[in-house]
Amino acid sequence: MDPESDAVKPCATIDDPVTADLTWLMQRATRVLSDDFDELARNEGLSDLRDCLVLAVVGDGAERTQLEISRSLGIDKTTLVAILDRLEKQGLLTREHLLTDRRVRIPSITPTGTAVLDRVMEARDRAVADRLNALPADEGAVLRTALWRIATAASS
Repeated sequence: MDPESDAVKPCATIDDPVTADLTWLMQRATRVLSDDFDELARNEGLSDLRDCLVLAVVGDGAERTQLEISRSLGIDKTTLVAILDRLEKQGLLTREHLLTDRRVRIPSITPTGTAVLDRVMEARDRAVADRLNALPADEGAVLRTALWRIATAASS
């Protein structure tokens, strides 16, 4: 009996791309891309991907409350406040009280925040393109469409 040929594989569900567990594949792909993005964010003085996402939402031109931002990004309110505090301290955004309710604050991106966000997003686009170079161009488009449908599908 040859020990190498009879060795038990660590997990049969991840040995083949066709039979691999989809949740594991998606989690692993997310981890690879998130690690890339986190490094790019840190290179610009941000903490991680979440800082970029918050800046992107705050800077998209739509006025949103902190609660709306929390819900749209799926970030806990307490965590979001800590991120906003840090980004405000760095001069990347400001927060104003809603005139009709002083308890509600509306974040706005600063010109410095826009410049940082633009640099990170450009670097992110290059990093994602490098990762997607492993796929034919048409498969990259199919992947994006499929992931969008999964991410935005209503639960039954």
